[in-house]
Amino acid sequence: MFNLHSCYVKELDSSWRMDRTITTNDLLIFITSGKLIYWVDNEKIPLQQGDILYIPEGSLRSGAALEYHQRYATVFSSTGADQGLLPILDKKKTFKMKIQNSAYFKLRFSQLTHHWQMKGPYLDTTCYAILLEMLSMINSDLDHRELGTRKLKLVTDIQAYILKHHQESIKLQDLSDYSGKTPNYISCLFKQVTGFTPIEYLHDVRISIAKDMMLSKSITVREIAEQTGFCDQAYFHRVFKKVTGYSPTDFLNEKYG
Repeated sequence: MFNLHSCYVKELDSSWRMDRTITTNDLLIFITSGKLIYWVDNEKIPLQQGDILYIPEGSLRSGAALEYHQRYATVFSSTGADQGLLPILDKKKTFKMKIQNSAYFKLRFSQLTHHWQMKGPYLDTTCYAILLEMLSMINSDLDHRELGTRKLKLVTDIQAYILKHHQESIKLQDLSDYSGKTPNYISCLFKQVTGFTPIEYLHDVRISIAKDMMLSKSITVREIAEQTGFCDQAYFHRVFKKVTGYSPTDFLNEKYG
């Protein structure tokens, strides 16, 4: 489990300076407003609103404000077991990035800070869970960045194609013909980015639409199965239960009490 040494939010004016110092534990900083500069192992790193900076233990750092700024920060250390959970902890390398869902990330950092300052029950467990989620978000965004924008666009285009044609019979070869990539390449890339195979994603889309139809329209399950692209009602029942964990009948019974 991570050892959390401190967690805080600070507002600092343009006079803020920090002399060169050794980073004794891992440091994670999130800038929510303003601008400043860090130097880490003689590398100049400009920071502004929305930037995240990770500095591993042992790094030599200093800093200076360019204007008023606000930052969230947490200082922590990780054991060998923790380092195996996420590549960023294993690599121990300084990096700067912008998180995709910055509003949610700020919310989680704020909650981490709150729990740390309140020192309430289950402090270690709660802080560990929040920090692990935050680091997982960072690692996920870094993984996506490494995939490259072209690959991400390809997956996004395939998702849009599936949404548009979900009522039709879609096979992996159809997605291959649409994208100009081999079925195996599409399947592997799609799984890497989304966690689903293209067909699993198709089923998830269809069942999500089917559930909305059950809640808002007075039509039969057979009609819903046909309108969401399933070849027959029995197949619809099997996929519905696989995706949701319960049958369409159970879902409708829950709806109407």
